[in-house]
Amino acid sequence: MGQVRVDQLEREYDVEVEWRAYLLDPSTPEGGRSHPYPPEIRAQRSGPLRQMAADAGVTIVDRDWISNSRKAHEAAMFARDAGSFAPFHRAMLDAYFAHGRDIGDINVLLELAGECGLDTVELRAALEDGRYARHVDQDAALAWRIGFTGVPAFILGNRAIIGAQPYQVFEEVMALLGREKRSVVAPPDGSVE
Repeated sequence: MGQVRVDQLEREYDVEVEWRAYLLDPSTPEGGRSHPYPPEIRAQRSGPLRQMAADAGVTIVDRDWISNSRKAHEAAMFARDAGSFAPFHRAMLDAYFAHGRDIGDINVLLELAGECGLDTVELRAALEDGRYARHVDQDAALAWRIGFTGVPAFILGNRAIIGAQPYQVFEEVMALLGREKRSVVAPPDGSVE
């Protein structure tokens, strides 16, 4: 959901987006863990989110496994340094939300990275030596200091938006910040004529 909102925001406004790592549950073991709720409870609790996602054209599948996202964030930072953050980030979100894949699994991350043209040998080395671990920790600490309690979470100017929110909330915040929509809105492919 967050990616969809950011995509629309970038098309309609002159904004610069900087994605940061956030560990939703830092206590999740490295290998992940079983979901604590049965499918019926998960369906009930996620109903409104799934409907909002469906309305935005996003598929969210039910998962009985919770991934530890630390390595996924490290891989995303590697992709950023390699100039391929956007395609890798999209592939990772799609793998997790639409296909229920375990993004805490290094082999899944390497597969996604390979599909995005990243150097998988170098990525494996970066994940194994913890090259980006400190950066993930710094981002996570910043999020906690700001008061983020969930995802997605956004900072627009001096305003925070936490949780899956309708796009109208983003428009309202942009108006409060005195930001106007572009005179020519970019199409979904991002090109501006």
